[in-house]
Parts: sequence; structure tokens; C-alpha cells
Amino acid sequence: MVTTNDPHDHLLSEVATPPATAHTVASLSDRGGWLALRARALAPRCVSELVTTAEDRHEFLRGATMLRFYGDRAMQNREPKAQQLVVVDALAAGASRNAVLLPRRSAKSTTLIATGLGRAEAREDYRVGVLTMTTGKAGRSRFLKDVVPALERSGVEGYHVVRAAGQERVLFEESGGSVAWLSTIDDLRGEAFDLIVLDEAGEADRQKVEDTLAAALPTLDTRPGAQIVAAGTAGKYRGGNLLWDWLELGRKGRAGIVEYALPDDVQDEDVHTWEAIEASILAAHPGIGTLTTAEQVRGNYETLPREVFLREYGGLFGDEGGATALFDPLKWARGGTDDDPSVVTPPERWSLAFAPHPDQLAVSIVAAWRDEDGRAVALLLDRIQGIDGAAPALARLWRKYRVPVVYDGGNQVAQLIREKVDGNRSVRVKFEPYRFPDVKRAASLIVDEVDRENVRHWSRQVELNEAIHKAVRRKAGDRGWLLGRHPKQPDDDITPAEAWAMALLHYDTTKPKRRARGRVAS
Repeated sequence: MVTTNDPHDHLLSEVATPPATAHTVASLSDRGGWLALRARALAPRCVSELVTTAEDRHEFLRGATMLRFYGDRAMQNREPKAQQLVVVDALAAGASRNAVLLPRRSAKSTTLIATGLGRAEAREDYRVGVLTMTTGKAGRSRFLKDVVPALERSGVEGYHVVRAAGQERVLFEESGGSVAWLSTIDDLRGEAFDLIVLDEAGEADRQKVEDTLAAALPTLDTRPGAQIVAAGTAGKYRGGNLLWDWLELGRKGRAGIVEYALPDDVQDEDVHTWEAIEASILAAHPGIGTLTTAEQVRGNYETLPREVFLREYGGLFGDEGGATALFDPLKWARGGTDDDPSVVTPPERWSLAFAPHPDQLAVSIVAAWRDEDGRAVALLLDRIQGIDGAAPALARLWRKYRVPVVYDGGNQVAQLIREKVDGNRSVRVKFEPYRFPDVKRAASLIVDEVDRENVRHWSRQVELNEAIHKAVRRKAGDRGWLLGRHPKQPDDDITPAEAWAMALLHYDTTKPKRRARGRVAS
């Protein structure tokens, strides 16, 4: 079940937050106390099944004791946070592949390392490998500066630390378990692991991702119940990004997932000032108020480049170097009906829009409304090859329906078609041109409706189906985006989706009017 709704995190850094009531050993080892704290977590954007057992709770708390954010020797103001319990319980569900996306300053890496240490101490011959996907030096630094000092001051006994370069690890004498900080991909080859943590998984380039998976996955084959976790913050690109790809698997229910992030359809106007974005950040960042403060995050918003801030603190992946598909084909398909669209009669109130291909290859005219259940309806009224037939088609539809015609006023081809219609003195079509912000809002609207599976369409409308499948995210501004074509497929026809978006926004933003209803074309 999936619910949707640093450079590094420093494992042991102390944060100037008000002291909280310490959790006793009994309170969090107890199921009721554990669930009570977990219930205080911000709701993730997407999370898979959560499971808690006495064994998993004990292991995490032992790891937390070793890292000194739990127990008698915990550092001041350090204690387990609610979102950490969410991550622990997602891993406890046992999925072999897992994706963990948390913003900076939310204890992401701390949680995973504590889990690995606790399991290695408790389970016989349990082997954990931690590979930082940026550089081996970063992983070694974390081990020496964060993990080892805490472990040595924790009061825990029965372990041995290996500091030798390239062999960094913690060995547990009684269980025979180990946690190794790997320096290179070669450290994976020929080994066997029960848990692999790929930290900073959103930062690796495509080739490194391929090489890492080729080395890592076989190491799990001989270990029953083995798990691999891709963890990190959002990367600069999506296509071929390990963390993004595994988040996609998690969203589809095919991997464990904990995802804290802003909604993916935010536009420039949603993030252009701190006042505009503050509420969204507070709702998406589980570390604010416990591991950092809103004022500190605001300072980073004002200092960092906007795209960097949105990746690091908002969990929003960039579009650099590729095109991102916008619609889940399965969610779209589930909204379809096999009825004949040619006999459909639009309701009393509906909206109409047209959109042309930029190279004048085609024009689509689409009707939109909402049914009794509030679902967004898309009906392809006409698709015209070239643009010569567009003006007569729009004139005919105006005569039949007397419905205003919406279009992108900044689109030169659309403007050309309007001029041709206006040149026909026998008909006076009412046009309502949309501006750039309207077109962006329209794109966000239909992406959200499909994602929520709140759509209804006719499966026989092949051109509309293909438009949905081919549409990608086209960057417009710092964070803004529009429906677009894949850079390598400029002839793709996504005009049915573009027209539907504008028609649906028009329907949602205009007030119902009492008027005589036109006859529907047969």
C-alpha cells in the first residue's frame, strides 16, 4: 500500500532548538509510545506500508544510542524525531528496494546509519554497506567525524572500529555483524550484503548509477531478506537519476518509499517570495521546528539560487538534461470509458479551447467540464491536419454551441487561426485569449487531476491518449513549466492535451450563466 498525500546531513551536529521532553527507553521501545511519536510526523507526500516490531524498534534505538541521540548518554537536545520512525517502519516492512527522499536537516542519513548499526549488532553475521554516491572521501569524512566519536562516547561495548583508509567499518564481536563505509564501487564487487545504503543517490551521474547497480544488486542475491536503499535529496535531473527512478517505483507500489517534498506541479508564482512558499515548505519539511528553524531555512531561501533551494529543501527535482513525462499512463487509462464519444452530448455548461502544433502540423479542439462527481472530463471535438481547416471548424462549432473559444494568446499560430476566423464576416466568434500565467496554471491543473485519478475520458479518442502519453515537462522560467514535446520528437502532437488544459481551467474559473442551450452536432 502506498499513501500519497547534505552537502550532507551532519549526524551529530547540535541544533539550537528548545529542549524537548526526553523519551525514556521504555516509552519508545513500547509499541504505544513509538506509535504516539510517529503519529506526530508530518504526512509524507508518499509513503509505503509502515510496520513496527519489537525487534526493529530495539535495533533502531540501539543504533540511536550508539550515535548518541538516545539513551543516558544522548547529547543535549538530541532525541529521535517522528520522521525517523516513519523511515524505520517503512524499512521494517521488508521491501527489497527502497527510496528515501528527505530535505536537508531532517536526519535522513542519521536514521539509516542508526538502523544499520542496530541491525548489525543484533543480527548474526548481518552485513551493511554504506556508499556515498558523491565521493568516497565524503563517506570517510562522515565515518571519522560523526560516527566514530559518537560511538566511542556512547558507553556501548562489544565493537571494534577499523579506521584504515579504504577499510572503514564497525565490527560487532558477539553477532559477527559489520557496517562498512565503502570508498568505491569496486568495494561492492564480490561481497555479500544484507543492507546497502546508497546515500546522496540523487547526485550521481547516469554512468555511475549503472555501474553502481551492476555491482550492488548481485551482492544481495545470496542474503535472504536483503534490502537496498537509495536515499538523498532531489537531484538536478530526473531521467536516469537513481533516486528519481526508485521514487517512481515507490509511487507505483513496487518499492518501499518515504518521500517528503513539495508538490511537483509548483510554478514560479508559488515560490517567487518566501511569503508565497513558506506554508508549503513548513508542510513538506519534517525537520523544521526540531532539527532546524523556519528562520534558518528562510535564510537559505534568500541566499541560495532558487533551483538549488527547491532541490535541497523542497525535494523538487530539476529538469536539467532531459525531458520528464508528465502523466502516469495507468492512472490515465483507469479514467477511460469504452463508450462511443461520437454520441456524447456536452452538459448545459462546458468550455471549449483549441491548440495548434507550433509547426502548423495539426490543430485540436477540445471540450471540458466536470461530471456529477467532480471529475475532469475531456472530449476531443475535432483534430485537424494542418491549420487550414481550423478556422471553418471553429466557426461551425460556434454556430452550434455559442461557447466562447479559449486559446493561448501568446501562440503565434493560434493567433493566425483567430485572424482567419475574424476575417469571416458571416460569423462573430467570441474568443477568450489566455496569457502565459493562465497556460501554466492550466498545465498544472490537468497534471494534478490525472495524478489524483479524477478524470473521465473516452478510450477511443486515440489522439488524446497519445497526447497524454507523449507530453513532457517543458521548462518555462526558473521553476515554471508547460506541456511540451520531447526534444528529440518535435513532431509529436500534444495539442489535444494542451487544448483540454485550457478548456478545463476556463470551466473551473468561470461562473455558470443561464443561457439557451445550442443544439449538439450529430
